Amino acid sequence: MKCYFFGTFNPIHLGHIEIAKKVKEKGGFDEVIFVPSFIPPHKNADLESYAHRLEMARIALGEKNVSDIERKLRIPSYTYQTAQKLYQDNNNKKINFIIGYDQFFKIESWKNPEILKETLNFIVIPRKFQNGQILSEKALSYLKNKGFSFEVYNIGLLDISSNKIRNFIKNNKDISSLTTYEVKKYIENNRLYSFLFERESIG
Repeated sequence: MKCYFFGTFNPIHLGHIEIAKKVKEKGGFDEVIFVPSFIPPHKNADLESYAHRLEMARIALGEKNVSDIERKLRIPSYTYQTAQKLYQDNNNKKINFIIGYDQFFKIESWKNPEILKETLNFIVIPRKFQNGQILSEKALSYLKNKGFSFEVYNIGLLDISSNKIRNFIKNNKDISSLTTYEVKKYIENNRLYSFLFERESIG
């Protein structure tokens, strides 16, 4: 049984890997497949190229644990399109999909949420908000009554984000504690996120 982890992975970090490891163990999944977004509908100005993000994921996880399916689909890379294709490839059975609670809470605002409802079983990962609240039972009940299929996995999260790594690079700080050694070297060797410096120097 597979579980899928979508994201920009810009870049992939130890927090992503830890989530996948814990979800795999808790859910009894055979594999957790990472799906880097090809061209997201809301492109981040700090987004590295798809080729680099895909390669970093492969370096960190091994090629068999990373899918380039979004490169083969229509653009922009809406989640419903990828979910629909994976669903069809899985004999029209729902696929397991890792999502942060903050994103799951907004799922009805995503493109074609009815298709997401039909094709996905959500693995919801709680995250603490600034006000200290973790989960809204009312919101979960609402989405359950709407027909969304989900399970909440209460697993500990590392305090790491891709944004934190990019900020470290921008400020010339060591990222060894945030991602794998191999990914760190790849970033350095390819001068990734160099546009962060260029943008600041331009003003």
